[in-house]
Amino acid sequence: MKQSALNQKYEEAAELRDKIQAIENINQKQKVSNMVENNIDVIGIARNDLNVCVEIFFVRGSKMIGREHYFLNELKDMETGEILSGFIKTYYIEKENIPNKIMIEEKIEDEELLSKVLSEKMGRKVEIKSPQKGEKLRFVEMAKNNAKVTLENKQEDKYEILTEIKEKLELDFLPRKIETFDISNISGTNIVARNVRTRRWKNK
Repeated sequence: MKQSALNQKYEEAAELRDKIQAIENINQKQKVSNMVENNIDVIGIARNDLNVCVEIFFVRGSKMIGREHYFLNELKDMETGEILSGFIKTYYIEKENIPNKIMIEEKIEDEELLSKVLSEKMGRKVEIKSPQKGEKLRFVEMAKNNAKVTLENKQEDKYEILTEIKEKLELDFLPRKIETFDISNISGTNIVARNVRTRRWKNK
């Protein structure tokens, strides 16, 4: 897949990536089916210098029925526990259907308080657990690995876009900073301008 991307065969690389992810999904569903408990969300986190990826596996009836991922920015100075706590507050407080158990990679400071708030919201016990061994720990590690792959794919997609810009503009190097301007007005008056600047990109 990476070799295809380096050879600028982007469609071929994307197809290979999708096939790899499909195989991983099948393997994950088979593995998760061994879990005795049901109605569980498993959360994994991966991060780099710029982004954080949060991956959620939805386990219902001892089978993984789906997954979601979210990209979070401007969190490089936050500890993993802080990110997990903030995400759980944001993601679950507004949800109508919350699982019986939320499994995360490490214990968070307000774990008991969040469990209590979510339990009161649902009218039943909702646990937040950070497994230390066995099958449950393996499922958390699977979610973390998936988050890592998702984050790497995002970076590869970004690299491909920048490579195309470099070729179109006949640049010597990949662009490391991109600025755009949007200027709006009403019949020539009430002019408003906005500048959007991307973060610095390190060449591979």
